[in-house]
Amino acid sequence: MAVSGDRDLALVLITCHFGLHFIIAPLPLTSTMTTETETAPTAAPEFTSFYRVAAIPLVSSSLGTIHSTLSSNAYTKSPYSAATGLAHSAWGYTEPIQVRLAPLTTRADGFANAGLDVVESRYPYPFKAKPEEISTYVWERRESALNAANKTIDEKVKTPAYGVVQGIDQVRQPQSPIPYPRAN
Repeated sequence: MAVSGDRDLALVLITCHFGLHFIIAPLPLTSTMTTETETAPTAAPEFTSFYRVAAIPLVSSSLGTIHSTLSSNAYTKSPYSAATGLAHSAWGYTEPIQVRLAPLTTRADGFANAGLDVVESRYPYPFKAKPEEISTYVWERRESALNAANKTIDEKVKTPAYGVVQGIDQVRQPQSPIPYPRAN
């Protein structure tokens, strides 16, 4: 916790039917709070906001596709497995640092979760829509836009140009056939 003098800021979340509201109120620092902040947790904190983002169907499907592609491709299988092993090893080595930074990362994770709550309350569709639904919607919109563009081009470009060409053809009719010399 960031302490300024003898007071700390506490974040109080109030949920109502209009959405999520944030109220920041000063909270006096008590002796129980100081003992809680002085004792360090023994395990690294979990970042629930990452799991929430990864649980979004479109993100989950994309990550699954990337994983299966990298795991099955002959050229990327070995480097991908080596990089994954290296990442797991590095994560294990940084656990003491994670434990020391746990109060900050837990607080940041709380803010990230609150932000996700706000976004999800305002735009719930991406958090629930399946990738197939989104794909179908995009293709329908593409077809609609393509049809509208073709109709506009036909009305604004092709039809006037065709009328101009017909007018030019009527004006420029040949007066008499041009005689070509014949080969004997």
